[in-house]
Amino acid sequence: MAKNHKPQYHKVVKRLISSERPQVLKSLLDSLNPVEISQVLLQLKLKHQLEVLEHLPPDRASDVISNLQGSSTVLESLVSELSHEQLSGIIGEMEDDDAADIVSILDETQADALMDSLPQKDREELANLLQYHEESAGGLMTTYVVSIRKDQTVAQAIRSIRRYVQREGFEMFYTAYVVDEYRHLIGTVSATELLLADRSAEIADIMNPDVIAVDCDLDQEEVVRVAQEYDLVVVPVIDKHLRLAGRITIDDLVDVLYEEHNEDLGQFAGTGGEEVLETSIIRTTRERLPWLFLSMVGGFMAALVMNGFGRSLSMMPETAYFIPLIAAFGGNVGIQSSSIMVRGLATGAIKTTDLLVRLWKELRVGALNGAICAVLLALMNWMITRNIATALSAGVALVAVVCIAASIGASVPILLKQLNIDPALATGPFITTANDILGISIYLGITFNVSHATWLS
Repeated sequence: MAKNHKPQYHKVVKRLISSERPQVLKSLLDSLNPVEISQVLLQLKLKHQLEVLEHLPPDRASDVISNLQGSSTVLESLVSELSHEQLSGIIGEMEDDDAADIVSILDETQADALMDSLPQKDREELANLLQYHEESAGGLMTTYVVSIRKDQTVAQAIRSIRRYVQREGFEMFYTAYVVDEYRHLIGTVSATELLLADRSAEIADIMNPDVIAVDCDLDQEEVVRVAQEYDLVVVPVIDKHLRLAGRITIDDLVDVLYEEHNEDLGQFAGTGGEEVLETSIIRTTRERLPWLFLSMVGGFMAALVMNGFGRSLSMMPETAYFIPLIAAFGGNVGIQSSSIMVRGLATGAIKTTDLLVRLWKELRVGALNGAICAVLLALMNWMITRNIATALSAGVALVAVVCIAASIGASVPILLKQLNIDPALATGPFITTANDILGISIYLGITFNVSHATWLS
């Protein structure tokens, strides 16, 4: 069967730039869509990226830049090197929410100069969006939103929508939002309902008053949760006075899902906010090093614990054979429990009030898993030590370690969530390091105490 290989456009682009064949390069770029060009840019060095953008008209360049917003380090490097004229032309062609994202990553001098070069209307819209945190509903929304009055007829509403679309260049909408005379959001009417309704019917009679909206200051993760819970492809945004402020479209919701997923994976793995395509060695080191320091501190504390049992270890060196197993087992159990908690908190399936319920469940699961594995550990220990007391104490220690690891993994994410801290911070190095220290302490403590008591008897 023939395989469909994706063309290596970035290699062709690089070759055309190096051989100084601008006309051929422009012809190639004209044949690619903005998504393909953005994928090409991700594979090129900065000087080649700038060369590509110089061959694109502002409207195409704005689409390409918008598609790079999932790769913040690439976007920041690129935008900082664009000329003021290029940047101004690109911003002028962008949707206002995308434009606000670009302006927010510029330094103060560049941002002020850019804002001053924009038309008054665009400047006011951008200033309105920039007042919100970039990871809030207000930072995600676009102010281009179709609204109609409840006292209009369907015919009047369609005419007002047509004028708005022609004036603003607005292309697509699924829902018209119904507002009162103070612009309070009071209902919705789908585009299909508008087309099929009697032209003389009043909007108030056909609208759906059960409208779901989010506040401007709501965190982007919560916005995605609302959209998922109510099956929304577009989420209306209201201000603190309940007035319609804008809307968040499905493409932005998907971007948030992708961004939050990568962020959680980074926290889980101990790589922070590092991106896959990051090329800076210094930035990559800065992202990873703090987590390595945490692991080093945890390892040092585990060494201190073992040092405290130094005399006992010298008398029973075979006990040390199972320390790596105990540490790894506790860490794995903690990761399993915390991963379920983090996923449940992210999707809304688990609430912060579920602490005791989830803790009790994880304790029971941990006890059952621990008991089964404890039997195997006791057998393995006995095969090496031929000491039934040591073997049984190792099994008991494993059950205790598993129960404590499950409790930590289940409770820490919920407690962090209650403190408004990202629960993903509880996973990865933090959980494994804490469980390593506790696991080794419990194992050595139980094993040596039982062995000592047996020896005395």
